[in-house]
Amino acid sequence: MKYILNIPNISSLEKNYVNDVLKENWLSINGKHNQIAEKKFSRIVNKKYSLTLQNGTAALHVVLKAMGVKNNDKVIIPNYSCSANINSVSQCNGIALVVEVEKETLGLDYDFVKKAILKYKPKVLQLVHIYGCPARDTLKILKLCKKKKIFIIEDGSESLGAKIKEKKIGEFGDVSIFSLRSEKMLGVGEGAIVSTNNKDIYKKILLLSSRSMPYRSKKDKYWQKYVSNGEGYNYLMPHLLSAVLRGQVERHKKIFKEKVRVGKLYRKTFKNYFNFSQKTPKNFLNVFWLNSICLEGLSIKDVRKVGEQLIKKGIEIRSGFWPLINTKGVKSIYVGNEKVSEDAFKKIIVLPSNYKLTEKDILYIRDQLILIIKKIKPNFIFKK
Repeated sequence: MKYILNIPNISSLEKNYVNDVLKENWLSINGKHNQIAEKKFSRIVNKKYSLTLQNGTAALHVVLKAMGVKNNDKVIIPNYSCSANINSVSQCNGIALVVEVEKETLGLDYDFVKKAILKYKPKVLQLVHIYGCPARDTLKILKLCKKKKIFIIEDGSESLGAKIKEKKIGEFGDVSIFSLRSEKMLGVGEGAIVSTNNKDIYKKILLLSSRSMPYRSKKDKYWQKYVSNGEGYNYLMPHLLSAVLRGQVERHKKIFKEKVRVGKLYRKTFKNYFNFSQKTPKNFLNVFWLNSICLEGLSIKDVRKVGEQLIKKGIEIRSGFWPLINTKGVKSIYVGNEKVSEDAFKKIIVLPSNYKLTEKDILYIRDQLILIIKKIKPNFIFKK
């Protein structure tokens, strides 16, 4: 593919830190770069404690466990999101309350959240920000959850660097999690980081992620090392990946700036032709992790034809998320009466959003879209 969806933003700094790890010959967990990256990341999201983990699904799972989610406990998740959000609930043998999203930002719809809370009394809510845009109803949902004493896991995996007014994504949750897959806002290949101000929850997450083996410090007896307190997981991030993360964290402002540059170029270039799938609310800062358009004037069959033709032109694209309520083999309850997620899956095309794209590249993508759509549906009405 010539026009790639997303690529990691790697510099000589990350390479130097990786070489440092190789020279030190400590590839496993609890390296110095883990500790430095965690401290510096905490400052980005204004949290006291952060912990590097192996991936976003592991992060969601271990946080739910630390919050006490167990058999048949209910957890609110959005219908439009990554499968990790529902799979993590299933890993705890919980019940996913799959709540419909609103059309503006594709975040949880407050009215349906309220209905789900009053009817089903969940223990936890996963608040997800999609494609770089903060969820529209965040503040109202936070207020309701505080009143009802519901834990909030803020999933900012796609929106690190975004803001609501002057408050950063990652500051709103009791615990905030961020996937660090290579194509995310910060990326290490496979990884994640969790952040919180709650010391007790942090300690639980740390213990569970360390196979529930508490005697791992230099002060502990050697024979205590493999003593386990119970069920636990091997979820901590290896030192080698944390070296990449440290470089990413130290360069985060530049990385975020490049993503915003590409997002603004798309809006400048596409504004008279296509509708984007999200509208950034007033006083919200969008970091444009992914740029997506909604082809409402086409059938699902024609949308897929457009996508297939773009791929033939060397333009990598992605569909919208498969609605999570359709996930088989998990315990779930749907709350909502608008099929926003279903329509988004059928009509959204996610476009190349990598930080290297130029205005010329984006003009080419736009012009190819126009040519392809005109061939498939000559009377298609472009935005005016």
